[in-house]
Amino acid sequence: MAVSNGRPQQHDTRAWQSALDQALAAHGGERALARYDHLAHAFPSPEYDPRDEHHPHLNLDALKRWALYRGWRAQPDTDRMSTASTPPICFTRLSRHRVRSH
Repeated sequence: MAVSNGRPQQHDTRAWQSALDQALAAHGGERALARYDHLAHAFPSPEYDPRDEHHPHLNLDALKRWALYRGWRAQPDTDRMSTASTPPICFTRLSRHRVRSH
């Protein structure tokens, strides 16, 4: 990952976000799962340590806002939580009238 001034470059996060956007748009179902570590590259938390790409931290609030804007609810899938405390994130498609009301 390219780093500038100790932080990941915005271009890299946008590329990860674009890939997620495309994957969700192509997904035909009402629910989808995504890996925590992939999402953490798209939505890195302020505590993100670019020297430790194996354990990225996710800014869940930013991801939730991004997903809601696109018609999805995003939340950790604690039923599938591993021992690493980084559960996959479950995306649930929202109905159209619910998206407009936010």
